[in-house]
Amino acid sequence: MATLETRMNATEAAIADMGATLKVYATGLDTLLDILCGCLILTMQAGFALLEVGSVKVANVHAILLNNVMDVCVGTVGYFLFGYAVAFGPTTNGYMGTFHFALSYLQSDYDLTWVFFQYSFAATACAIVSGAMVGRTSYHGYLIYSFLITGFVYPTVVHWAWSGEGWLNSDMYGLSFQDFSGSGVVHMCGGTAALMGALVLGRRKVAKDVEEHAISESSPALVTLGFFILMVGFLAFNSSSQGAISHPGDAGAMARSAVNTSLACASGGLATILFERLVHKRINDYYVLCIVVNGCLGGTVAVCASANVINTYGALFIGSTGAIIHCLWSISLHKYTSIEDPVDATAVHLAPGIWGVFLVPFLDRKTGIFYCGSAGQYDAWRQLGVNVAGIVAIIAYTALTTFTIFTILDKAKLLRSHQEKLDHAEALRLHEEELRQQQAHGFFHDVSHGHEADMKSEPTKSVSSVFPDASAEPSETELVFRGQESSVIRDTVV
Repeated sequence: MATLETRMNATEAAIADMGATLKVYATGLDTLLDILCGCLILTMQAGFALLEVGSVKVANVHAILLNNVMDVCVGTVGYFLFGYAVAFGPTTNGYMGTFHFALSYLQSDYDLTWVFFQYSFAATACAIVSGAMVGRTSYHGYLIYSFLITGFVYPTVVHWAWSGEGWLNSDMYGLSFQDFSGSGVVHMCGGTAALMGALVLGRRKVAKDVEEHAISESSPALVTLGFFILMVGFLAFNSSSQGAISHPGDAGAMARSAVNTSLACASGGLATILFERLVHKRINDYYVLCIVVNGCLGGTVAVCASANVINTYGALFIGSTGAIIHCLWSISLHKYTSIEDPVDATAVHLAPGIWGVFLVPFLDRKTGIFYCGSAGQYDAWRQLGVNVAGIVAIIAYTALTTFTIFTILDKAKLLRSHQEKLDHAEALRLHEEELRQQQAHGFFHDVSHGHEADMKSEPTKSVSSVFPDASAEPSETELVFRGQESSVIRDTVV
């Protein structure tokens, strides 16, 4: 009897030891996943740098590369000092965390895995901002706003949606914002900040009626290489958002995320090239390359919110429609606003990000509006309301905070680079000159002077009637205007 009891105790001890060993293996596997995917996500910094360098004039290359390097340096310090605590510290009414500043009082070294993994997402969100302001900001301004975005602005949004204690996704208010890998949290936040930065900087050129707003040809090879690096990062970005691989169902969710990400990217590129060739009718190969690359990225951004819960044909739909929305946003932004976004950062991240978050409650293959049946319609439509509320809250908060940051930096003369200050001053001078010309040669002025010429029985309107002081040396603007007047007179005489 004693021998049997001894054997049972030994068996139980062996089972417990085996369970502890398996737990160690599971923890190690999850740690390896997070660190490896975090490193792959950080390679997106290289992708953003190559994409930006390949899309702008050579004179700005050194500034772009310096800003990307400092983005990593300053963003790392900002996130480790403040960002992680704000994002995942114990909550204050669901708004932001207030503990673990400078990574203090973490329970174990294993927690550092999660810190590093989440930092890679924060670095991506900040890198989005640089695209809309590429080559135009001083490194002083870049250091400041990069620190504030990774340290406070982005982590606050993370706390709302991903901490488990934020007001947007916790039991505190009974809400469950659905965003698997960051269409809203990362890309909407980064895209909105980029839009605010471009809005504060304004347009480089006064003329808004430029037919070709495409990026001037620089380096197609760098654009293409940057795209492929970004796609590797996106595959890691979406797959690893499961957070672990040691639990039942984790591997399947990661595999579905990877396939759906690939399909969304491919369908986005196909939809974009068809749109550009058939609808927009662009024939400039370099422009088409850039816009197709951005369309692929736009489709990938759109599927981030639902990569783990949609069917493959849902990924095709989300990717293609997200890319078309990116095209429409890009065209509208350049045609109807004074905002200049040289690499379409807001079109790639903000617009598809909104669309991706909006579509999750429709296309979730288990609980979506199109799949849940009549019994689940109430919960599905309520989920849509929560996601729409999240879209509005993230955009409003990010727009308010980042616009304030960029405006203060601009007023303090810290935002713009030296060349940008010169270009901006010249643009203002030309704009004021254009306004003076419009006042001097407006419609009513021309009508009144034409009426006076008719009363004096002059056969034609002379150039001297527009420039009465003929003895004064004409300016360059006046010479151009006189040339236009002369051509009109010649046409009238003929």
